[in-house]
Amino acid sequence: MGRATRLLFSLLLLPLMFLSLSIHDAAAAGKGQGKIVLDNKELALPKGIAIENVNGSVMIPIRIVVENLGFEVLWEQASRKVTIKQDFKSVELIVGSKTANADGVRLDLNAAPKQTGGTVLVPIRFVSEQFGLKVGWDNRSKIVYLTGGAPTPQVAAPTPVPSPTAPIPSVTPGNLDGSIPGTVVPTPSSAASVPGNDGTLAGAPQVKGAVFSENKLVVAVEGSVKPSITVMNNPARIIVDLPGAVFAPEFAGSLQQGVAGNGSPQGKLDVTGYPLLSEIRYALFSVNPSIVRFVIQTAVSQPYQLSTDENTGLVTIDLNTQGVPWNGGGTAGNTGKPVIVLDAGHGGSKPGAVSITGRLEKDFNLAVVRKAGALLEQDGRITVVYTRTEDVHLELQDRVVLAEAAGATLFLSVHANSLETSFPNWNKINGSETYYSRSESLPFAQIMHKHLLAGTGFKDNGVRYKSLHVTRETRMPAVLLEAGYLTNVDNEAALYTDYLQNNLAGEIAAGIKEYLGL
Repeated sequence: MGRATRLLFSLLLLPLMFLSLSIHDAAAAGKGQGKIVLDNKELALPKGIAIENVNGSVMIPIRIVVENLGFEVLWEQASRKVTIKQDFKSVELIVGSKTANADGVRLDLNAAPKQTGGTVLVPIRFVSEQFGLKVGWDNRSKIVYLTGGAPTPQVAAPTPVPSPTAPIPSVTPGNLDGSIPGTVVPTPSSAASVPGNDGTLAGAPQVKGAVFSENKLVVAVEGSVKPSITVMNNPARIIVDLPGAVFAPEFAGSLQQGVAGNGSPQGKLDVTGYPLLSEIRYALFSVNPSIVRFVIQTAVSQPYQLSTDENTGLVTIDLNTQGVPWNGGGTAGNTGKPVIVLDAGHGGSKPGAVSITGRLEKDFNLAVVRKAGALLEQDGRITVVYTRTEDVHLELQDRVVLAEAAGATLFLSVHANSLETSFPNWNKINGSETYYSRSESLPFAQIMHKHLLAGTGFKDNGVRYKSLHVTRETRMPAVLLEAGYLTNVDNEAALYTDYLQNNLAGEIAAGIKEYLGL
C-alpha cells in the first residue's frame, strides 16, 4: 500500500473512530448509577450499586431507603432473608421470591428481590405500598423520587412544541412531589411573564402578608382569588393553593426565609407554642400558571374551616374546629344522612385469592357486602354507596374516586385472606384481622374489628397498620376487613356458608351504626 493510499485510508477511517467513541460514551452514560431522592434529599448509593430495571420493574436498594426512614434492617445470609422492622410493623423479603410477608400476611411482589453484592434490590412499588411513600420515576435521568405521601409524579406523554409566544417554565425536582413547595426556574424566553424581583404579574392577585395566630393561618390577598384545599397524609398536612396569585414585593419581608430562583419569597411562618403543628411553609409553587402555596404540616390529621372575606381580602384557615379532617361531604345531599361506601374487594378479571377448594375471594366479598348494605338500607338512617354490586373489575383508584365523589362519611372494604404454599405453615394460619392506614381511621378500625370477630368467630389477629391504597388514599375514616383465610380448611368451610355471611353482614351493619352513634 503506497503512502498516498495509506493517508487516504486513514482519513476515511478517522470519522468511524470518532463515531465508535461517541457510541461508547453514550452507552457508558446510559449505564449510570442513577439517583434516589427522598423528600428532596439525595441518598448516597453504595459504591458499585446501580438502580436497575428488571422486566419493567425499577429496583432500588431497600436498605438505603428504609434506614433513612428510621427502620431497622436485618439480613440473614443463610436464608437470604431481609427483615425490616419499625415499632410493631415487620416485613420479611426473600431474595428470588415474589412473595413477601408483612405481619403474617402474604404480599405479592411484581418482581422478586435480587442481591447485588451485599445489597438487596426491591421493586419501588413495594416500597411505596408498604412504607407509605409516593414514588416518581424519571426514566430519562434515571432518578427515583420518594416522598412521604405526596402525589406521585406522573410520566407524561411527549409535550407538543409550544408556539414561540408560550412561556416554557423549567421545574426543579422540589416541585415534583407536591408536598414541599419547590422552585420554578424560568427559561430566558419566559422571563417577561415570570414574577421577578418585583414579584408581580400584571393584573394578578398579590399575596401581601401572612401570619399564624390563635391557631389560624391568615393570608392577606389583594385581588380576587379562589383558594383550593388539599389534605394529605404521611405526614399529615393541609395544602392551601392560591391559583393565579403571586407575592407582592412587600410580602412580609421580616418573615422571608429565602429567595427562590424566580426571585419570589419562600420560607416558613412561626408556629412556636402550637405543639400540634410541625411547620407552615410557603413558596411560589408554580409560575405558569402562577400558584402561591402554603403547607400546614400537623402532628395528626387536623380538621379545619376555610373562609374568605372579599371586603378585606383575608383568606383564613381556622384549625379551631371540630369535624372530619377534610373539605368533603359526610352527608348525602340535603338529606342529612351519613354516606357509607361499601367496597367488595376484587371482581371481574381480578378474582383475588383462590381457596383450597377452588372458590374465589371476589364472590365471598360481594356476597357479604350486598347483605350488609341491605341491612343498612333497611335501617333508613344511612345512605349506602357500593363500589360494585356485580362481578366487575374496578381499579383501586376508581374505588377511591367513587368514595370522594360521594362525599363519604366512612369507607369499608371487605376481603378474605390467603397464603402461598411456600409460606411456612401456610395452611395453619387462620383468623380475622382489620387494617387501617391513617391515624384518624384507628377508632373506626377498633370498633369494626370487635364486630368482625363477633361475625366470624375466628381467631383474633388484631387491628393492624398497613399502607393499602383504598385505606390510604381516601380522606374519610377507612378500614379493610380480612374476614378469614381461604387457605385454611376450617376458615374456608365457614366463610362460604350463609350462616357466617349473614352473621358477619349483621355485625358490619352494627359496627357502622355504633361508630356513627346511631
